[in-house]
Amino acid sequence: MEALPRERLLVLAGCDDASLSDLERLQIITPGVTGYAPSDVSRLRLILALRDSGIGLDVLAEGLKRQIFSFEFASQLIFEPVTMSEAAVSVEVTAGQLNLDMLNALRANASLPLLQADQLLREDDVEFIQLVAECTQLGASAAGMERVLRVFGHSVRRCVDTMRDLFRGEVEEPMLNAGLSYHKLLEISAAKRLALQRIGFRILFLLQRRMLEEAVFDYIVGRLQDALREHGLESGDEASLPAVAFADLSGFTGLTQEIGDAPAAEKAARFEAIAQRLSRSFDGRIIKPLGDGVMMLFPDAASAVEASLFLVEQSRSDELPPVRVGVATGQVVPRDGDIFGRTVNLAARVSALAGPSQTLVCFNTRAAAEASARGLAFQGLGAVSLKGYRDSVPLFSAQRAG
Repeated sequence: MEALPRERLLVLAGCDDASLSDLERLQIITPGVTGYAPSDVSRLRLILALRDSGIGLDVLAEGLKRQIFSFEFASQLIFEPVTMSEAAVSVEVTAGQLNLDMLNALRANASLPLLQADQLLREDDVEFIQLVAECTQLGASAAGMERVLRVFGHSVRRCVDTMRDLFRGEVEEPMLNAGLSYHKLLEISAAKRLALQRIGFRILFLLQRRMLEEAVFDYIVGRLQDALREHGLESGDEASLPAVAFADLSGFTGLTQEIGDAPAAEKAARFEAIAQRLSRSFDGRIIKPLGDGVMMLFPDAASAVEASLFLVEQSRSDELPPVRVGVATGQVVPRDGDIFGRTVNLAARVSALAGPSQTLVCFNTRAAAEASARGLAFQGLGAVSLKGYRDSVPLFSAQRAG
């Protein structure tokens, strides 16, 4: 590749001339005969990040001298690396007919750093501004974009944190345990990092496209059914009410104290994986993980109860702590990938009363599940007082008939 002149390196890496001179003086980074290598952009950005984190340049220079590490791997830090641009915030904001305060509000919701009018932008920040401008021209409101970006930010952060943790545990830790030095570790793992990042990016895209397709089809079907009902061409019977289930591991706090944080977290992760598989088997899904538990949504009461019973049994087979589940049936209010409403609150209250290896349900859940004739049985436990409810609520313990 063609060598980079000094001025171009400074722009792409977002570095000032004095800082680069200091790095060259300490021989942390050095130019070639014809200039700097394109890989020096990522290398310089990493060195600046280390400096900004509080690691002194003299310490870095000594580490390089002793060959504790090198920066040769820095050219393989990230799949499709991003560099700085020469575009200023004020220019791009004006070109997009945007307001900087509004733009920063959007960035805050996406967990991105705020921008100053006079600063230069990263390449991806330039594109971000252009996409916001395009959404605005298509009629998207600032409040609507904030909602979407807030969900995107939380979800993507969890994805990348998981990718990072898996790389550390599955790739790097075995190498270190085998006696490999950090110098060799960083060098050998670099290529695997890029390959796994590429795979991860592609899988994320495939999953998003698949789930969006399912959501769009489901939405259009509902709209067309509404239109047909208005003209008397479709039955007016309402679909089964959805059911919400809260499930968690009993005694998890005590378990954490007994076996330690990391082993307990692994058990919680195994439980979430079982819940994900079983909920999907009964046309449901996890709405959100809750540390040592999950909140799930199902299309009907019988599916929720069956999935919950299987979840209790499967967790026991996998030698996890006993699982307790609470199920409630009724309308929910979907918003930003989450659900709200009285049904959600009731399911949470019911689950808190469930004992180890028990699935408790409300009256509506029992009635709907029994009407489905799917081999479920319920034992009445009487009416109990629940926080936030004026009247006592009858509860039932679910099990398989026979």
